Amino acid sequence: NCHITSIATPVAPGARVINGAVTANGRASKEENSGFAFVNCTIGGTGRIWLGRAWRPFSTVVFLNTTMSDIIASEGWNDFNDPTRDQTIFYGEYNCTGDGANTTLRAPYAQRLNDTQASLFLNVSFIDADLWLQSYTSQLI
Repeated sequence: NCHITSIATPVAPGARVINGAVTANGRASKEENSGFAFVNCTIGGTGRIWLGRAWRPFSTVVFLNTTMSDIIASEGWNDFNDPTRDQTIFYGEYNCTGDGANTTLRAPYAQRLNDTQASLFLNVSFIDADLWLQSYTSQLI
């Protein structure tokens, strides 16, 4: 439920300049149990930005039920100019809306998640909440 507001320099209509990214995940190996999940969010502001760029080879980022304005670049994602990362990064989108959510021209390695894939990120099990978050019911006792 976050609101992400880009403050990147505005870009002239039709310009192909990219001047920012929402994320730059640093997952370095497939053994790492990490990543970013944005659920029920809104992205707006200025500039022309990617949803994510692969700072490390196993970058993992998903956007679910997120409203995206037209500041999102049509390709959506960037492999950090390293095509070998296309086989190892995990970039997914599910049930997103708005002018920036059109996946027609997305980078070929970006995934349109189905209900089953998205369900892994739509509950607190993705962050192993049972290991560190106190349950709501235990707080009432």
